[in-house]
Amino acid sequence: MLKRLRTAHPILYCILSEVLFLGSMVVFSLLATIGLAAAGADFDTMDGYLFGSVQEAVGLAVALLLLARTGRLDLLRRRGCGFLNGLLVGMYPLVFIGYNAFGSLVLGRPENGVLQPAARICTFLVSMAMVGVAEEFIFRGVIAQTLLEHFGTSRAGVWKACLLSGVLFGAAHLTNILSSAPFGVLMQCVFAASLGTLFAAIYFRTGNLWVTVFLHGAMDISSMLIGGLYGTTTVADAVSGYDASMLLSVLLYLIPTAVLLRKKKLPEVQLYWGGIVKN
Repeated sequence: MLKRLRTAHPILYCILSEVLFLGSMVVFSLLATIGLAAAGADFDTMDGYLFGSVQEAVGLAVALLLLARTGRLDLLRRRGCGFLNGLLVGMYPLVFIGYNAFGSLVLGRPENGVLQPAARICTFLVSMAMVGVAEEFIFRGVIAQTLLEHFGTSRAGVWKACLLSGVLFGAAHLTNILSSAPFGVLMQCVFAASLGTLFAAIYFRTGNLWVTVFLHGAMDISSMLIGGLYGTTTVADAVSGYDASMLLSVLLYLIPTAVLLRKKKLPEVQLYWGGIVKN
């Protein structure tokens, strides 16, 4: 059934996949919260990152199920250009991640701040890494891949797949409206849409899903580094603080996307995906 839907109505399949992915995590969060409240859990002292890790694991299971049921689990084994070469293709976000992490550690550390316990720091790192794995599996492995197979590896087709998958990635962050300020969430959606477009371009150029998994996880870790190390802020607080300056991300990420997808580089996309994608 999923294979037929993916082939006959790929855009609908992508939307339903996103709804299933997000819905599974929302339902888990609701049921787990009710269960913990009934058990008398102290939410003030609970490790939110540990809870988030389990929630992302639920979403990851959904993504793996969709890949398995549509015969696309082999995407996880595709080497493409190789992981290290793929990081060279993704050098722009990699440099941005390094700059952000360095700036946070040098300028963002709280005065007389005390590091979180080692266990809390570990769950922070695991949670951010899990976000990278789960979201890349669904938004690049399931959604961007489906769109590429639908639109083809022509220049127009690759751009359509990148942009539409980016829009769907941005829209997914609307779920944060449940815990963060609306304007901050809107800015996050714009930021995520442009970033998702760039990640799709990197995925298509490298033919290796693990490259964007690594970049995504590293970016999330660097963006929340001080909060994760010192417990000074949560993800919900960080999103609430986003302002109109986030609109600059449209240029920051779409310009390198255009560089990655310039005409002379399209043969690389066709090399990695021509065997399973219509032209």
